[in-house]
Amino acid sequence: MTSVIDKRELDEIFKKLEALKFVFDEDDFEKVLAEAAKPAQEAIQKEIPRGKNVHLMKDDGGTYKRVRPGNLKRSIQIFKAKRQKRKMVLVGAVVSKKSKIKSVLGAKRVSRAKRAFYWKFVNFGTAHQAPNRFMDRARSSSVNSVLLKLKQGVKKYAKQNIDKIFN
Repeated sequence: MTSVIDKRELDEIFKKLEALKFVFDEDDFEKVLAEAAKPAQEAIQKEIPRGKNVHLMKDDGGTYKRVRPGNLKRSIQIFKAKRQKRKMVLVGAVVSKKSKIKSVLGAKRVSRAKRAFYWKFVNFGTAHQAPNRFMDRARSSSVNSVLLKLKQGVKKYAKQNIDKIFN
């Protein structure tokens, strides 16, 4: 069984990253975060249940859009919120055409066409559907690989940037 990191350990890691941030170029720091987010994205996509039928989703303007099975899996992307004070990369479903998100350097470009506002109904359940906690399972299965990628990326880019300073 793998151990899951708790909030205190995660906060400590982010404090260390903030302390090292002066060594990083902004673009390099974003690339490190994007690389570290990829195992989380893969874990979420692996845990998502796949529907069997095409269904309709209400679109803007009162029209309906056909949604193929697997849409939720395709909607899981790596992005950054526009209104974040600190550099942060998020992994999750794009929920709306009007989502205030931006693409991340080092990750696949964000697409609002593949959106799935209904991810929370699948994850938390409804009156007609039992919850399927795919986000919790993905988080616990990917936390160690995310931390490993984060540490590897920090070491790689920090070494490169420190070498630039002293050469």
